[in-house]
Amino acid sequence: MKMPEFAERDVLCLALELPESVKKYRDKYDFVGEIAEIDALLPRLEPSSDEAKRLVFEKLIAKGLADDYHIDEETLLAKIQEKFPRCTRETLKKLTEMNYADHIIKNGKIYYQNDAKRNLLGAARVFLEHLDEQGNICPHEPRPDNFRNEIFLSLKEKGLCAYRFTVKVKLKIKEEFARVGEEVTVHIPYPAICDAQPYSELLESSHPVYISEAGHRTACIKTVLKEDEEFFVTFKFDRVVKYIDLDYEKVDAEQPTFYTEEALPHIRFTPYLVELAESIRGEEKNPLKAARRVYDYITENINYSYLRDYLYIDQIPEYVLKNGKGDCGAQALSFITLCRILKIPARWESGLRVGPNINSIHDWAQIYVAPYGWIPVDLTDGGGARRNLDPLKREYSFGNIDPFRMTACNDFQLGFDPPKKFMRCDPYDNQLGEAEYNDYGLGFGTMIRGKEILSVEDVSELYRKQ
Repeated sequence: MKMPEFAERDVLCLALELPESVKKYRDKYDFVGEIAEIDALLPRLEPSSDEAKRLVFEKLIAKGLADDYHIDEETLLAKIQEKFPRCTRETLKKLTEMNYADHIIKNGKIYYQNDAKRNLLGAARVFLEHLDEQGNICPHEPRPDNFRNEIFLSLKEKGLCAYRFTVKVKLKIKEEFARVGEEVTVHIPYPAICDAQPYSELLESSHPVYISEAGHRTACIKTVLKEDEEFFVTFKFDRVVKYIDLDYEKVDAEQPTFYTEEALPHIRFTPYLVELAESIRGEEKNPLKAARRVYDYITENINYSYLRDYLYIDQIPEYVLKNGKGDCGAQALSFITLCRILKIPARWESGLRVGPNINSIHDWAQIYVAPYGWIPVDLTDGGGARRNLDPLKREYSFGNIDPFRMTACNDFQLGFDPPKKFMRCDPYDNQLGEAEYNDYGLGFGTMIRGKEILSVEDVSELYRKQ
């Protein structure tokens, strides 16, 4: 997919309302009709206007959604039954009602998001493993995360833990999109500058790189593309986590007001979200207790589900909180938005899960409460702990998190350094990497992106001696 020739700030136009003539097609998931209506409206608008850009975005969204929901009920059920033969149509219907599979209903028929199988075999596995002969979901025994729980208990006892990771991140342009002989610019995620990552070092790279100090930190490569060329950087970094002993009674009377504003298009204080935030807080005045109420609400009511790409969602928090489902980033952003509405400073962190047998992308949140400073909150871990009957992990995921992660982005919706010319695949985050030619931004489906965890070393004693 080719990305639109927009500046990164143009994502703000997603906050604009669509014309009613477009919405009527969109509400029915009639993507062909929606695109035709957009094509009819665009010639009447000034191409550089926000209204025109909004429609161009919407056309991109319609095309993306048309490609993102292709699995019908019969196909998905057959795939699940390969692993869990007891799963019936009614089982799948129940798990769908429990919000473990993102889907749309088009012409009266259900279509699942392309990652629905992976999500059901992951987030809903605990239910699929406990089906009776008729396919009914049965109660299950607790499944505590012993690995992370032991790390947390050690952290609580010793006050600090630290690990040194060696990671290789790579990107390759697919053959059909490779313009050999043309200049290409590649941005590869790199450890962000933050208190939890006091040390990082570039060990090796496929090409000369420029490493920025931006909030969305990358290793940038600019070169003339060769045939079958792979781009990579190998680096090591330290992750240092200190135990935070939260006490609601020690919260300062005066609190800061930074990170409490809107950030369009997603951190938006809609009437629905304002009313929800106020109902969750109730009469609570203590910001730490209020934030805990928001955490409890999301981890109790939002189930983990892979979603469509964020570029295809107008306003992520409202989508998540109305539909009862969301992935790690969508849940984190919902928490951040509700906290900001309540004037509790909140911000985004994202990057990678790294460690022994851990290798994935991940997003979480932070809140600022004096006198503690920035406090980590992992909504996905908290919700997963509720699902797996793991009260210890549920408790420490509000205020303390494991060290097996790398922050690549320490805020939401920041630019690159050097800036990208064309719209990013993900203009809000950066965990996999981006690439573009001088006249063409590479979008979804054009790149192969991956990472390897090469080594993990416990360096806690090194930091405890400091």
